[in-house]
Amino acid sequence: MRFLIIAVILVASPAFAETFSSGAVGTGTSSSEPIPIAEGHIVVRTTGSYEMFEVAAGHPLEGASGPCFGTFEIKGTEVSGGGNCVYETASGDKAVMVWKAMAMGADGALTGDWSVSGGSGAWAGASGGGTFSSLTDPETGKFTNTISGDITIE
Repeated sequence: MRFLIIAVILVASPAFAETFSSGAVGTGTSSSEPIPIAEGHIVVRTTGSYEMFEVAAGHPLEGASGPCFGTFEIKGTEVSGGGNCVYETASGDKAVMVWKAMAMGADGALTGDWSVSGGSGAWAGASGGGTFSSLTDPETGKFTNTISGDITIE
């Protein structure tokens, strides 16, 4: 009977979750279409493609790549909007992220918050979020996105 109780406890126990708190730097190329509205008011449609992430070995974004897209609005000094990113990871799983634009840095970087929305495989029950600062070279379209926060994989 004691073995049956131990087996039931093991089956009912939650799955092991691991949290990754290290930062990441994503790089790739992007293009933006600014749509002028009025003086000091613009809407920007943006698309990008992540080519790689600089992360610690074993980080869930190691080897990930894929598209990001969305729109944001600049109205005076206020910035709002957002979009999604869909990364294919080294294991073949897909990770879905949501980004929310909050401001423009003095250097022209778009800054804001991000969160994990889910995905497939290991990412199906993933959670987490943090901040980002994405700077694009207007001449080449190359961007560097500095990301901080936590990702928990279940």
